Amino acid sequence: MIEETERLVNRMNDTIETREIPNGIENVPGLKHHDLNVCGGPMSVYEAGEKGRPIVVLLHGAMYDESRFIWDQLFPFLSRDYHVFALDSPRHGKSRPWEGYLDRARLMDILDNTFNRLGLENFSLVGLSMGGSLSIDYTSLHPDKVKSMVLFEPGGLTEKVDSQFLVWLYIKIPGMLRMLNRKYIKKDHAAIRKLLESIYVGGSKPTDPDRLTSILEDEIKGRYKYGENDMDDWQLSCIGPFRLKWNLLDRIPLIKCPTLWLRGADSVLVKQFEIDRAVKLAIDSGTKAELEVVQNAGHILPLERPEQANVAVKAFLDKTYLIEPERTVSS
Repeated sequence: MIEETERLVNRMNDTIETREIPNGIENVPGLKHHDLNVCGGPMSVYEAGEKGRPIVVLLHGAMYDESRFIWDQLFPFLSRDYHVFALDSPRHGKSRPWEGYLDRARLMDILDNTFNRLGLENFSLVGLSMGGSLSIDYTSLHPDKVKSMVLFEPGGLTEKVDSQFLVWLYIKIPGMLRMLNRKYIKKDHAAIRKLLESIYVGGSKPTDPDRLTSILEDEIKGRYKYGENDMDDWQLSCIGPFRLKWNLLDRIPLIKCPTLWLRGADSVLVKQFEIDRAVKLAIDSGTKAELEVVQNAGHILPLERPEQANVAVKAFLDKTYLIEPERTVSS
């Protein structure tokens, strides 16, 4: 893994970028926004990049995440060389409102129907946290559609979480599942910006704190407006009193495509031994899998260390599609 990391760093140093990267998803040239009705609810999808190029689909995390937030840097970067789609999962971003219980099975059906509506038949998946877990689940069910995967600390890799019983008790107490939202909705822009900065670790800072704060405020307002829980049904469905009701360890052996796993070294949400075990399970099952750990970063690695994350993801995708690394010599 150390040798592979060195090669990626050398490639980054050897490549002198001359194309300016726009700031944020909504500022990407030629951006399209799709507002689809899928399985009885709205699905918001951002699209950019030249048609005919390899397709990459981005899936964000749970709770107060959305595409415009976590993919603020990666989406614009990849859209220069790939045909990129970023989905707002149900009850996130502009994919509101949704009725009913959104468990694993229903989310798989919604994702598959969304891909079909967009005409996506063969693509790579990039997911973070819940989005990484959804990527694993989907790929295990549709191996013929997924060319490769990039997984930023997917959840569901363990049998239990820290303070399992207390977490279970917390979600069972009436009113607790909306406590954070009731707290956040009262905060002003400065307070939300301070909250944003608090989730960055390892000395990292937001690239554009005001833009990301505004996106986070939109997400808080969306959850408040539609009376949504702080946690996703996907999360709630797996929490039992003493252990998780399900995990994805049985799905990993079903993965057939090359996979890059990424972890921030300072993350506290997905432990190193958990991701090590998952990668070993994939390799032992005959899948090409590699792991890269980025120092001075936590769970939101694409935002904390966008330069390293962007280079690692693109290098892996280039290898997947046998694209030669770009080398531009300045005059």
